[in-house]
Amino acid sequence: MRYENRKRHATVSIIAAVTMLLFTGCGNAQETEELPGGAYISDENAGDGADNAVVDKSLPESGEETEDMQDGQMPVNEEPSQVQDAEPVQTDGLEVPEGGRKLTETELQEYTAWVQERENYGFLLSDWENPSQINLFEVFYNGAGISHAGTEEQIQALLDRYGQEELYTDFFAMDKADVDSLLLEKVGLTYDELVVKGNQGMDSIYYPETESFCLEVGDTNYCMFTCTDGVINEEGTVVTLCFEGDDWISRCVTRVNISGGTKAFTSNHITEGSILASSEEPIGEPACLIDENVLNNPRFDADASAVENNYVLGDWSKITKEALQGTWYHHPKSEGENNQYDVALRFDGDEAVVYYPAVDFYAEESYEWEIIDRSDRGLCPELAIYFRGTKDAPLAWYILGISDDGAYFWCNGEVFYRQ
Repeated sequence: MRYENRKRHATVSIIAAVTMLLFTGCGNAQETEELPGGAYISDENAGDGADNAVVDKSLPESGEETEDMQDGQMPVNEEPSQVQDAEPVQTDGLEVPEGGRKLTETELQEYTAWVQERENYGFLLSDWENPSQINLFEVFYNGAGISHAGTEEQIQALLDRYGQEELYTDFFAMDKADVDSLLLEKVGLTYDELVVKGNQGMDSIYYPETESFCLEVGDTNYCMFTCTDGVINEEGTVVTLCFEGDDWISRCVTRVNISGGTKAFTSNHITEGSILASSEEPIGEPACLIDENVLNNPRFDADASAVENNYVLGDWSKITKEALQGTWYHHPKSEGENNQYDVALRFDGDEAVVYYPAVDFYAEESYEWEIIDRSDRGLCPELAIYFRGTKDAPLAWYILGISDDGAYFWCNGEVFYRQ
């Protein structure tokens, strides 16, 4: 069933942290933030930007790792101190396993240093009971300590995929072999093995021609975690750790297998933080304003092969509000059966409705919208949906053309089919 009657947590800020790519738009570079599904947060009519704040999950103010992160860190393959005569931390938090014990203050400090390493903290940025549920984008968004600047071939592959002429923000690549090695160490499975077990993977940033994952990013998802409590089982093989972070992830409980001199994550549960704010909340009233039959069974009958995955210019004069009246549906073919980046739009007179779960639109309300003619600048029309209640920074698609029979319109290869 495509339409889910329960909200999933996916704020604009978090999705942008995964897919913040700046694309060339219809003739000239656009100063816009691209979202999954082909949309943009347009700043063509932006005001003072007060409403455009993105959750800051950045490194400390200096932009550099703290002194503790640089010096005195426990090597990944070493155990935290097991000194038995050290004074245990007295807390009322985690329950001590039978025959086990509380960790000492020294051990908690060692786990703090360990989790702050770039290859580790990303495993705490999603809630999971088994590795198939890990958000791998969060794990690898900052390179996880295995990234490199990227070869010319890797850079060109990204530019070709998105029709760009140059890079607009920072770029890095991670060789698939290195991703496999890190995942084997941290969760005991390779990337492909995780996908087979149901993990959503990172197909949108994978480039088979270079066997690498490549990202163009402009921010960070770093969260400074502190280990505040911990217990170890009687066998000394498993530790359960309580970490405190920032408002985004205020508290999480992580289990780590430390047998054999290594540390492997076995689960992570977020118990407090803004990341939980909209997770699994009922949609409630008003009801979805797009027919659920459309959302569950979209039609892709029209032949749009001439414009799919190609930069094709149509007759811009045909792109009008009148031509777009009705309901439209877009599914990125690059996502296969995965529908998390699907988009449905309904236009009824001067009202627009958006179903766009990836960025928290569930077709619950109508917005003012318009088609902006930009031909005087040599640019294609902008479909602007004013979801903020003002004309500042609308949700936007840059439309290259519409078919003669009005069966579909396209935005640089992103095709919307009339329903």
